[in-house]
Amino acid sequence: MAHPKAAPRRGSRRRVTAPSAPRPEAPRLADESAVQIRAIIAARAAAVRAGDLDALLADLAPDVEIFDVVAPLHRRGLAAARERAAVWLASYDGPILWEDRDVTVVAGSDVALAHGLAHVVGRLKTGAAVDMWFRKTLGFRRPGARWLIVHDHGSVPFDPAGGKALLGLRP
Repeated sequence: MAHPKAAPRRGSRRRVTAPSAPRPEAPRLADESAVQIRAIIAARAAAVRAGDLDALLADLAPDVEIFDVVAPLHRRGLAAARERAAVWLASYDGPILWEDRDVTVVAGSDVALAHGLAHVVGRLKTGAAVDMWFRKTLGFRRPGARWLIVHDHGSVPFDPAGGKALLGLRP
């Protein structure tokens, strides 16, 4: 008996076929998904700038997992997201400027990932000025026709020698 990985014997009837070519629609679908995800990211930035809580939460899954730059370490669910976002938006005195930069999107048929840098500028009601860049990663799932954010992670680097967050970094 020949080893399963051995080459076929000369004259055997075993057919050797070329690997199947990738489906031509796969890159097109990934590109369309990336466009849809970039639109969600842009809409969220516009919602922050407008102070529109409902628009900010519109693309979150009911079971979203949130890892924010502020305590606690983890929040779960749309109700927790709404509470946190409402407090955050209300903490500003006047407009909040938001910019996303260097966003990369990788999308499959029903799961996608986006990451990049986010910049927030504004003045808190305490009078403190905010002008900070941070890292942002969003995980998406498409349970039907629409992409939803299932994972929202924001973080800042820290100085291990001093144990302090590095809020003044710029790209």
